Amino acid sequence: MPVDTTLNRPPHGVLHVIHGHGGGTEHHARALIDASRDRYRHHLAIAVGDRWQLEAHQHNGSLRTFEFVRGDAEPWAAFIGGLCASFRIDVVHLHNISGSRDGLVAAFAMLDVPYGYTVHDFSFACPTILFLGVDGMYCGAQTDPSFCARCLAAQPAFHAVDIAGWRSRHRELLARAAFVLAPSRWTGETLAKYYPERAFDVIPHGAPGAWAMRSEGAEDDDARTLEPARRATLPLPDDDVPTIAVLGAVGPDKGARRLERLADLVRATGARVRFVLIGYMDVQHGPWQSDDAVLTVHGRYDPRELPHLFAQYRVALVAYPSAGPETFSFTLSEAWAAGRPVFVPPFGALAERLAGTGAGWLWSDDDWRDEAKMLRRMVAVLAPENAAALVAASEAAARALQPTLDDMARLTLRHYDEAIASRAARSTTLLPLEWRRVRSAEQRT
Repeated sequence: MPVDTTLNRPPHGVLHVIHGHGGGTEHHARALIDASRDRYRHHLAIAVGDRWQLEAHQHNGSLRTFEFVRGDAEPWAAFIGGLCASFRIDVVHLHNISGSRDGLVAAFAMLDVPYGYTVHDFSFACPTILFLGVDGMYCGAQTDPSFCARCLAAQPAFHAVDIAGWRSRHRELLARAAFVLAPSRWTGETLAKYYPERAFDVIPHGAPGAWAMRSEGAEDDDARTLEPARRATLPLPDDDVPTIAVLGAVGPDKGARRLERLADLVRATGARVRFVLIGYMDVQHGPWQSDDAVLTVHGRYDPRELPHLFAQYRVALVAYPSAGPETFSFTLSEAWAAGRPVFVPPFGALAERLAGTGAGWLWSDDDWRDEAKMLRRMVAVLAPENAAALVAASEAAARALQPTLDDMARLTLRHYDEAIASRAARSTTLLPLEWRRVRSAEQRT
């Protein structure tokens, strides 16, 4: 018997599928839920192997949470189809399938349930996710299978991957999708280099919603909630040395090792600049500060507090020393909303979004590949004789147009509506999971 989660609410249900790693993918899915719960019943599955945690989002913002485990001999189509029938799902939105890749590919080869996909990364084209070569740097999105096979063979984590088979499996999944969405034109066109037959629509991500704020520790706008973040800032020397900020959760692909090398270069050259990571690193979740204050790690932050944090840390600009490309970048939206210009790599969504805004600077490819040149470019921009240009870029950042949650939801739901209308003509029947199984899966608090 299907689970009644409607309570006279919107008749159509969508199931969002994500991995268990959080980040921008989860931010986007939950922001979309926040922005459109009045038009759709939303469900979110955190799919990790055979174990799926499913949230049934209620119209008032509350949740019912279920923990399902696929049986040893249970076909994936029966498991996922049963979830769709039990929770009255009309369309599935795949955001990231890496947690249950084989199962999802197998299920949707058989299920007659409309589904779509948002390109949050490039795992469908390359198992390194962001086209990272043997040197850990962006390869330029090479498409030649023989080149890619040699590259993967030289990387222990991927040496066994058959890249031709990998792309073939994902080509079939994309071919059956009712829609494919990309948060930037560059992202969609890059995926199309590998799957040129697959049309896509560009829908930029809106700003993170209420969940993104809560995830950083802020429940509302009450000053008492935000005050701890103000107290948590680490002191810097009382001088006129400008600070360059890096934002977010920064691992190797986002430039963690490059940030460490930039700090070492500051020490070696005596450059008048320091760095602060407002966020955390893979090896340092913060707060932490080097003895010479050249590098500070602030720790988790509330995006609403960035203007205050930028002022406390005397941040002049925000840098993106990424090793690979971004498909959108929420933190770019945050930096501009707080009126700070940016320095970005010469590729990816960061370069696309910066183009024509005057709200920052682009490293050349030669600069981006050499941290010493990256540093020299930033130091030059921050030199006193370039103060007027820095002010102009800051003003442009504050004026930069930002995609809205309402526009993102409206454009996305149009694809849901079309997918459901297409399915209605086929009158497909799915078998729900046994009702005792659903009841026992619900997590009681």
